[in-house]
Amino acid sequence: MNRLLMQLTALGTAAGMALLCTHLHAAMRCAGGLIDEGDSMDQVMQQCGEPDQRETTPQYIEADGFPAEGSVNEEDWVYGPDNGMYRYLHFIDGKLVRLRSQRN
Repeated sequence: MNRLLMQLTALGTAAGMALLCTHLHAAMRCAGGLIDEGDSMDQVMQQCGEPDQRETTPQYIEADGFPAEGSVNEEDWVYGPDNGMYRYLHFIDGKLVRLRSQRN
């Protein structure tokens, strides 16, 4: 019985930690300062400089020349490697919406 209680407690703690981590957001330090989700592309460029890689996915344009409903401009930027660390930034309509780091 004690073993089952310990396992359930451990499982509950792990689930709680996972849930807590989903609410945390990332920030990144650059030579010019700190950037965070919600920052504009211009702010990121001022703080971090030109990215090492950049890929743009423009809005989908209908045959009539207007953007499709719900269509957005997306950009993916990569900084690095910096001591083996890559930083991946994803922008939607000019705002930073996702930031992650990965060591390769």
